[in-house]
Amino acid sequence: MPGLIIQNAGVTVHIDGVAHRLDPGLSIAAALTAQGRADFSTDAAGEKRGLFCGMGVCHDCLVTVDGRTSQRACMTPVRDGMRIDRQQARPDISAPDLADLMPVPSSLVELGMDLLVIGAGPGGLAAAVAAAGAGASVTVVDERHASGGQFFKQPNTDVARLALKADRQAADGAALIQKARSLGVTILSGVTVWGAAHGEDGRPVISCLGHDGIFYCRPAMLVIGTGAFERPPVIRGWTLPGVMTAGAAQTLLRSYGTLPGRRILIAGNGPLNFQVASEIIKAGGDVICLVEQASAPWSRPVEALSVFRHDAALALKGIKEIARLERAGVKLAWNAQISDIRGDGRVEAVTVSGIGVETTFEVDTVLLGGNFTSSNELSRLLGCAHSVTENGALTAQCAEDGESSLPHVHIVGEAVRFGGAHLAMAEGRLAGLAIAAKLGLKARPDTTAQTKLARAKAFQAALWRLFAPAATPLEPADTALACRCESVAIGTLKHLAVQGPPDIATLKRLTRAGMGRCQSRYCGRTLTELTGRPMSETNGLLAPQMPLRPVPLAALAAEKPEWGGHKRALLPQRPPLPHSEPLPLKEASTVIVGAGIAGLSSALFLAEAGEDVVVLERGFPGGLASGGNAGSLHAQLLSFDHGARAEAGGGPAAKTLPLQRDSIALWQTLEKKLGRDFEMKITGGLMVAETEAHMRFLEEKTRVERENGIDCHVIGADDLRKLEPALSPLMIGASYCPMEGKINPLVATRHVHDGAVEAGARVFDRTEVLSIRRDGSGFAIETSRGALRAGRIVNAAGAFASRVGEMLGLDVPVFGAPLQMVVTEAAAPAISHLVAHADRHLTLKQAANGNFLIGGGWTAGLDPVHSHPRPLFSSLEGNLWVAQHVVPGLRKLHVIRSWAAMNINIDGAPILGEHPGMPGFFNAVTSNGYTLGPIIGQLTANLVLGRDPGRDLSAFSINRFQGVRS
Repeated sequence: MPGLIIQNAGVTVHIDGVAHRLDPGLSIAAALTAQGRADFSTDAAGEKRGLFCGMGVCHDCLVTVDGRTSQRACMTPVRDGMRIDRQQARPDISAPDLADLMPVPSSLVELGMDLLVIGAGPGGLAAAVAAAGAGASVTVVDERHASGGQFFKQPNTDVARLALKADRQAADGAALIQKARSLGVTILSGVTVWGAAHGEDGRPVISCLGHDGIFYCRPAMLVIGTGAFERPPVIRGWTLPGVMTAGAAQTLLRSYGTLPGRRILIAGNGPLNFQVASEIIKAGGDVICLVEQASAPWSRPVEALSVFRHDAALALKGIKEIARLERAGVKLAWNAQISDIRGDGRVEAVTVSGIGVETTFEVDTVLLGGNFTSSNELSRLLGCAHSVTENGALTAQCAEDGESSLPHVHIVGEAVRFGGAHLAMAEGRLAGLAIAAKLGLKARPDTTAQTKLARAKAFQAALWRLFAPAATPLEPADTALACRCESVAIGTLKHLAVQGPPDIATLKRLTRAGMGRCQSRYCGRTLTELTGRPMSETNGLLAPQMPLRPVPLAALAAEKPEWGGHKRALLPQRPPLPHSEPLPLKEASTVIVGAGIAGLSSALFLAEAGEDVVVLERGFPGGLASGGNAGSLHAQLLSFDHGARAEAGGGPAAKTLPLQRDSIALWQTLEKKLGRDFEMKITGGLMVAETEAHMRFLEEKTRVERENGIDCHVIGADDLRKLEPALSPLMIGASYCPMEGKINPLVATRHVHDGAVEAGARVFDRTEVLSIRRDGSGFAIETSRGALRAGRIVNAAGAFASRVGEMLGLDVPVFGAPLQMVVTEAAAPAISHLVAHADRHLTLKQAANGNFLIGGGWTAGLDPVHSHPRPLFSSLEGNLWVAQHVVPGLRKLHVIRSWAAMNINIDGAPILGEHPGMPGFFNAVTSNGYTLGPIIGQLTANLVLGRDPGRDLSAFSINRFQGVRS
């Protein structure tokens, strides 16, 4: 067999129904590779996938294990009786052979400790040993099922243990692990850290997923030693089964005694590739060619001598490895790179481009090595300061002992920058000693560690000068997939990047690149390159989102008290986004402040009427609430818009119902008129009930809705089952509104924007309105890009509308309300309607691509760095509990993403029309913004133009608020 060097069969595992006897220490990925099964998974587009990163980052190697979907083959050990099946692109949650991923917890555990170390690699273990040696209580969590990290990989099988019996690297790692245990360090393996926040006491709160479910750690001090991962450049064919990182291949070898394939080509940059090639040859493998982007070391004598001066032993080891490869007949291609990988269902051939020469090799396995990227999502989530490097990457700002901008958080090793194990261990030791001192423990300074750190830094600098790529990176073919998770081609990204604004978030929203399981770890660099070099951590880069890794929905579900109303808040003031050009005009008839859906719709209808209209947007069009909502089209009242819990008793919301009905119809009209696909579907909506009291509430609510022109009535359990059989049998009825539906706001907002521009509207992004003053019959507007005079102003600034009003001394009683949404992995169609609950905060729908979008008004917090809303642990738990309570099949899925956006809170109804105390100043603000967007725009355009809006709008006048300044 191609993969396994030796097999000590000890467990029986069923792979696609066929029994296999395997070594009990293997991972599933190693076992499948040993069987010659490179193509054991399926991607979002239905194409074959296999092992890629080998460390749980990419989620390409997903399989179904014992009926549980989306298990990472590289991170899951085999066990006796295990059943492994091919992962389906969209699993059917109604299928009886699929199991819940985890039980719903009765409570969530919290653990306290002096020091929590995240990552059991060289740096993390060294920090743990130093702090524990001084008397600190230390816990280490690591995602792998064996400690040691990428460098100190420990053998997990008898085969691997035999192969590494005399291996110094493995032995040093085992000694460090044993040292930590002997000092009382608690090491928790197989634990995924998926989120982080700061508690009310200022201490970090780290959310973890272990074998038994979710738990939270509340340490006094934190060390982040999450290491780095290989992020190869985009290459056509790099998603084919048989393509993996060099690190993944080394894990197969050193941890499991498994070869990655038969005929192997290694490509990339850096000395690790030579070590991996040497180890493959030693294990009996066949390396056809090693492709290195740098020039041969002997062609760069100055840089080579510098490496020798800093560490002669390591330099000699490298020379010996090169000589060993040449003796083994491995072709060494210096100053070269892969241009293309081909194959039908798996790798079959590779094209290598050198200096003016292209060569094709027939191989079945390609290893891509180098391009190491720090795993800094956790440090960013916590708000540690980072700076942008020359190549556009982020580096944590740390002292020599790893202390970050947050004194209780230290970051060590490759989580800061790629620098090798010796550097990480020196930093880890210094961090552990510094933390012990902060805890009031006796810790002696270690000058030896400081010396080792200086040496390691000098050696790494010399090494990477020697291995600096000589070859200019090749431009990938347009058909090459840039986003591995969502199968988005780089040509698609390039096309939209040229058309749209230079905004990474806009490009993400329009293409879905970066929205998959890996959270943009592989496509993020491509997105930044296409939208311009990042200027800072908060400008030009995607923010990290929880969960940092997919988490079983059921594990997060914890019933919480329903909150009693919106938590009103506004985002803090931030400096205007820079723009290189001043405004190209000095005057406009109508200026709209805000390019959300209300502002863009107003611009569309005004421009179509021939009005000279300009839209000023402080960020990018659709960048806040209009791009951050879940796309529900609401025709009926939500449960908290009727009855005792409703704003202003529910009257304003009820009066808005005809607007919602007509706006949904207008959305349909716009889709046809503009000739664009809004991904809109009228599905009907259900608000489910599970008690007789809920049913009485729905009877009263539907009566109010029918009085206001909404087709909505109550149905019983039998009719409910016919409409949605996947709902829980606890649901005894529902209100049914056939008028409701869903839309994709990510694309619909852009289409309305494009329609407005085509009609003649001018939209200016990165244009912050700094002040407005009355100027005769018009207004003088000062912006971050220059002055502008307007005859009329439309205030469509959403949650910021009150700030715009204040510039003219007006009270516009609009408040921000940060709310969260949650997204699951894609599944086969299971829920066709928009689903809400009569007494719980829930909105739920299934998107066209299979993802479930879950919301319902759960409040969010604030990102400490980006000043954007961010989901809260308690809201995630409560929201997901309600979701799985209503749709039990969701327990079979993972949560892959959450986000939060600033919603708008008024009194349940919009504020429309000219302000009575300021002629020419119009408000166009609503708290049900996306559904109402088109009708708000149409009505506002008519009011601005002095036309009859065709309906009585007095209920939406700002006059309804007593005490408003005018």
